[in-house]
Amino acid sequence: MITIEPGLYDPAVGGVRIEDLVVVTEDGFENLTDYEKRLVV
Repeated sequence: MITIEPGLYDPAVGGVRIEDLVVVTEDGFENLTDYEKRLVV
């Protein structure tokens, strides 16, 4: 298993990291994280 942890940071506001837990398989990968990801402006 590996984690993918992209983040957005703004020194004036703060930051956020979104983590996906991924299993590498013989055919590619399977993302075990199941939640909606969307940017709200």
